Amino acid sequence: MGNIDLRGHHFLCILGFRGHGYSPPFVENMWRVVDALRSSEAVVDIKAAPDAVCTACPFLAMSGCRKRNEQSETRVREHDGRILERLGLEPGDSLTWAEVMERIRANIAPEDVDELCADCEWLSLGYCREGVRMMKEGTVTVAEAADG
Repeated sequence: MGNIDLRGHHFLCILGFRGHGYSPPFVENMWRVVDALRSSEAVVDIKAAPDAVCTACPFLAMSGCRKRNEQSETRVREHDGRILERLGLEPGDSLTWAEVMERIRANIAPEDVDELCADCEWLSLGYCREGVRMMKEGTVTVAEAADG
């Protein structure tokens, strides 16, 4: 798969992924992204625009996210920015997935997910909060969390 383009908020989505999504093609694509990240050599290129996860999203338009309305892409970029700022990263940075995980481990607590992702429809399921908690405890890797 080569380098993997990811926007900031998808770091936490990946930790919380449990095989659910907007559509079957979206879920299949997310599995491909997660599988690519299983390699300790996986390199992430941080984007401020639709990324590898977005490619199969039914809400993707030429101008970006259109999930709620024309302002959805702006809202998503703000969401990305909150997470990237917390991790000391910015669009254009490249680092390994292991380095991303280390930054999350050092800078985001499970309870921070409630603030960082306050307007996310998936928040109430608790998957991302649980994924961050398990990753910080070292009880599970992203690959194992995604396997169920």
